[in-house]
Amino acid sequence: MLKRGPALRLAFLACGAAALALFLGRFPWREVPAVLARANLAILGLALVVNLGSLVAKGWAWWFLLQPAAKCRWRTAQEANLIGAAMNTISVTVLGETARVQDLAIREGIPIGAVAASVVRVRAVEALALAGFMLLAPAALPLPPLLHGLQITGGALVLALVAAAWSGRRARLLERIPAKVRAVLTSVTETGSMRTFVPALLLALVNWVALWATYQLVLSAFGIGVPLAASFTALILTNLSGLFRLSPGNVGVTQAAMIVALLPFGVRPHEALVAGLALQAVQILPVLALALAAVSGRQLAARAARGAA
Repeated sequence: MLKRGPALRLAFLACGAAALALFLGRFPWREVPAVLARANLAILGLALVVNLGSLVAKGWAWWFLLQPAAKCRWRTAQEANLIGAAMNTISVTVLGETARVQDLAIREGIPIGAVAASVVRVRAVEALALAGFMLLAPAALPLPPLLHGLQITGGALVLALVAAAWSGRRARLLERIPAKVRAVLTSVTETGSMRTFVPALLLALVNWVALWATYQLVLSAFGIGVPLAASFTALILTNLSGLFRLSPGNVGVTQAAMIVALLPFGVRPHEALVAGLALQAVQILPVLALALAAVSGRQLAARAARGAA
């Protein structure tokens, strides 16, 4: 007899497979080419540039948080961040984070532990920025009820993270929370001085705003006229769906999240699917190309140096 755990897992997978088969069988695939045909390449190009800007902001925030513990060059941090992002698009694990840490540590001669700690800190700062983003944006946007609870959660997370950041290690205000949550919050207090924390937080906010603009531009590129609240909802839900990576780059899961997020705004499923595919093309393909160019450039430079020697 199967134990309860494996049996429930098999039942869940079977139900998921049946639901997926039903969805794929009834999906209006014939209408997808018509949506693709109305793509505005100029707007998609602009979305590509804006998305790369969000990646630069993320790498810049990481560089700021590295400075107190390990000095490094801005360009090297950007290249390591780019390579890590590229690895994340082709894996279902944290392989990108490992590649990011190893690349920077080797090129700059920095202890791996210091670089790994900085990655944890930058993720905490990004979480703080996202929480603030979720708290402030709904005040000006008419959002569906689905996000109301998330707004409250985001506000609570903002308060907790700000308390941790301002209390420091000596003021033990957060000892009663779970150890795993406390470890994330403590990482914010270890970001160094406010000279590094504030710019990193602002750049993390720029990253989220740029990502929001990317979503809105992609939707506009296909003539999907929706308010900013729709792209904001899609941004939040697709990022939440990325917490559990089921495929390389979360392909498929992102499209499903886009469909669910845009349904309350009257966007038809086939339009949301096309927008989701275009979004990932804008986010993945240029990053892979740039990372490959960076690695190839290093190899050519190394060969040239060996030849000169």
